[in-house]
Amino acid sequence: MEFLWMLVSLLGVLGLMFLTFFGLRMLNRRISTSGGRLRVIDRATLGRDSMILVVSVCGKLMLVGVSSQRVDKLADLELTEAEYVESAFSDAQKGSFQGVLPFSDILSSFIGKRKGNDENKDDENK
Repeated sequence: MEFLWMLVSLLGVLGLMFLTFFGLRMLNRRISTSGGRLRVIDRATLGRDSMILVVSVCGKLMLVGVSSQRVDKLADLELTEAEYVESAFSDAQKGSFQGVLPFSDILSSFIGKRKGNDENKDDENK
């Protein structure tokens, strides 16, 4: 009789754990999909604790650097989200990147534009 009581108690605790797990999972889904205005479109890992993200905020794309200590907005992208995704699919269909968007090329073009803007500002200040 004692063994049966212990078995029922164990099953009750396990059932309560599963109910808590699935309840929190459903709650998390509802919370994470409620806004829909902020989405990570693409990411590239730079190191163990740093990455660069292309983030869509209300339809505008931004290049964001993320590390364990800080988050920095690097640039506003001139592409819309639809254009960015379309370019990803067109590159994937060409087969040159085997389904992977050439993020390094996009990053280098934005770094080049940013350096050009910085040089123009230096020339204006002189």
